[in-house]
Amino acid sequence: FAQQRPVVSTYQFNGLLINPAYAGSLNLFSATVTNRNQWVNVDGAPNSQSVSAHTTWAENRVGTGLTIQRDAVGVHEQYSVYGSYAYKIRTNAGLLSMGLQGGFDSRSSNYSSLDWKDPSDPLNIDGTRFNPNVGAGLYFANKTFFVGLSIPYILQPKIFDVASISSDARESRYYYLNIGNVIELSKTIKLNPSFLLRIQQRANIGYDLNVNLIFSDIIYAGVSYRSGDAVVFLTQLVLNENFRIGYAFDTVTSAITGFTPGSHEIMLNYRKLIRGAKKDPLCPVYF
Repeated sequence: FAQQRPVVSTYQFNGLLINPAYAGSLNLFSATVTNRNQWVNVDGAPNSQSVSAHTTWAENRVGTGLTIQRDAVGVHEQYSVYGSYAYKIRTNAGLLSMGLQGGFDSRSSNYSSLDWKDPSDPLNIDGTRFNPNVGAGLYFANKTFFVGLSIPYILQPKIFDVASISSDARESRYYYLNIGNVIELSKTIKLNPSFLLRIQQRANIGYDLNVNLIFSDIIYAGVSYRSGDAVVFLTQLVLNENFRIGYAFDTVTSAITGFTPGSHEIMLNYRKLIRGAKKDPLCPVYF
């Protein structure tokens, strides 16, 4: 029941990680690399990396994306590869995108690296499990507002499967509701509040409350409250028209606060205008 996928804090700057309908939403090519070290100083704590990219086609009517993730915790290591496709419908208020994704997870477990009291224990079996999965999402956005609803992993395959052991442990199904907007406070300062609701089957409902300040459309500085888990301080710096760098630090608020100072996450984003693509006045600027 405790198994779950990596939780990242810079998803606010890379919506493809939680919603396949985000693919191509920026009307340009965008690629992002993320590294997260969770619960610093805790032996065997989660460590995850992701590489994602998406772009737009057919005069901003279609978006495609690719996400590759690695997640390691304890003796387990999982690689995930998912492709995304989104079709956009233009409305007077903004762009409505309908997205699908499909791919697989490959999970390996190195139980033999543990210090076994009884080496003949039937659980002492190394192995790799391959699980395909699919997901779907909706995403509506314009220059200053967005709302997204997604189920990125619909199937619930078994996590552990050994012939001599009976286990009902399965991947959880996730539901995400994400909403936010940008409010202009002055010519150089904008306020960007947002909210993420996370529903994971067989687990408590979670949510993030996020507030960012945007200075001169260059510096993002904000704070998030993640229910029952952490207070997150994050920032993003727009270096030029092509590169952005982001950083998040999670201060732990749960029962393990005495064992770790928190979690570090860093993100690098590359963007490039697509040759021949026309500027779309409905495309989001800040999301």
